[in-house]
Amino acid sequence: MDVGSVTGQETRRTTWSEVTIIALAVLNALAAFAGAWGLVSGALELSPEAEARLPLASPVLGGLTLALFVGVPNLLLAWLTLLRHPLAALGAVVVGVGMIGWILVELAFIRELSFFHPLYVVVGALMIVAGRRGLRPS
Repeated sequence: MDVGSVTGQETRRTTWSEVTIIALAVLNALAAFAGAWGLVSGALELSPEAEARLPLASPVLGGLTLALFVGVPNLLLAWLTLLRHPLAALGAVVVGVGMIGWILVELAFIRELSFFHPLYVVVGALMIVAGRRGLRPS
């Protein structure tokens, strides 16, 4: 029996965009919070040159900023998408643009390229694509 027929609500299948947004947002949030913990706790060490280029030369501030500007928005996006909130698709575009912006700002500060920088630019671009697909009328 269809749950929608019992509750009187229309049911619909989860879209590719929703699955992609949820998966990327959850993975991004976990990675951001893990990186933030690593920076704050000292478990993740930057080169002395990169650390000196951080605002106030503080890995703690860098970790808190990472959690606030990357972890929290991705966690909120995953939650909105799970709830099928009308702003979830637009949120994916905003978070994707924010992720790319974060990488550009990070590169401007630390001036060291790692494997993760192009990876997260691609992840941000995928979020933008998934969000734009979700913005299209069905």
